[in-house]
Amino acid sequence: MHPSYKGRQLLSGLIVLAQMLLATHAQAYGFDKTAEQYLIPGYRQLADATGLLRVSSDRYCSQPSEQQRASLQSHYRSAFLAWQTVQPIRFGPVQYLNRDYRFELWPDKRGSVNRHLGQLLADPELDSATFDITRKSAAVQGFSALEMLLFSEQPVDERSCRLIRAISSNLAHMALGTLRDWQQGDEPYLKHFKHPNPDNPMFESEPELAGQLLNSLYSQLEVMLTQKLDRPLGETADKARGSRAEGWRSETSLAALDHNLEALQTIISLAFADELEPELSRRIAQQFDIIRHSRQAMTLPLDRAVHDDAQRARVIDYRKALSGLKQLVSIEIANELGLSLGFNSLDGD
Repeated sequence: MHPSYKGRQLLSGLIVLAQMLLATHAQAYGFDKTAEQYLIPGYRQLADATGLLRVSSDRYCSQPSEQQRASLQSHYRSAFLAWQTVQPIRFGPVQYLNRDYRFELWPDKRGSVNRHLGQLLADPELDSATFDITRKSAAVQGFSALEMLLFSEQPVDERSCRLIRAISSNLAHMALGTLRDWQQGDEPYLKHFKHPNPDNPMFESEPELAGQLLNSLYSQLEVMLTQKLDRPLGETADKARGSRAEGWRSETSLAALDHNLEALQTIISLAFADELEPELSRRIAQQFDIIRHSRQAMTLPLDRAVHDDAQRARVIDYRKALSGLKQLVSIEIANELGLSLGFNSLDGD
């Protein structure tokens, strides 16, 4: 056999081996699994839940009753918690048209929701057939305003019902639009997410997408610590502000944190687990167990727990456990993956 032929065979074999190694590394990050087992199911659940919320709003406003109101409140909680499941993803179609802020304007440090809601309820335009909620402030387009309407002690009248239906419809429309942008069109975002490469206009490399995901996890933990916990906690029990807790009216504050935490663990296990050393993976799993153990000790709603000395101590324990997870994400996972965390812009700041 001619020596040059053997050389070409050897070169060809090396090229195939290199391609196999690259393919193996590409699969190690688990972008496909993250998309198919978390992202798409999560946004589909949000679309389904907000669709049911819209139907329930129409049913209640057509024939108001205490039973229908309770059903509507239940559908609200389901939709709001579906939003909490996908909340850690802080990039992609959820940012198109400012959907992220329109889904939920929180924390509301300036009282924008209450102010704009009051103005809108007094506005004659609300009675117009051409009324369009999407042309109003983000403060009245999503869950924050809807919670205020559904869980207020004020009776729901015809005008507030128009607003309830408009907000519910807007939430359903945004959720379905977000899901479609992930999956449909000439350039669905899912295609960019699954296949980082130099020709990809969104993610030129796997480390770039991995870094984006890790930044999202870190940002979500920052929000959970500094906004969802610190703001209602205050410095002391006397200075606590339970009404600063996210979802306090609907008593979904702790459930929202539960859904956030479940999402964080799912993303880590799907996107990064195969890239992490077994010992670090074990410590991460252990930290999630510690957080859940702390959470089980919290028996009062968060807005009340921060004022109760015994329960406040449990909230602080829970916060410490979450802070430990943040350290693992920002330092140890980042170092092991060779990634650096960029600047994080926290929602509501």
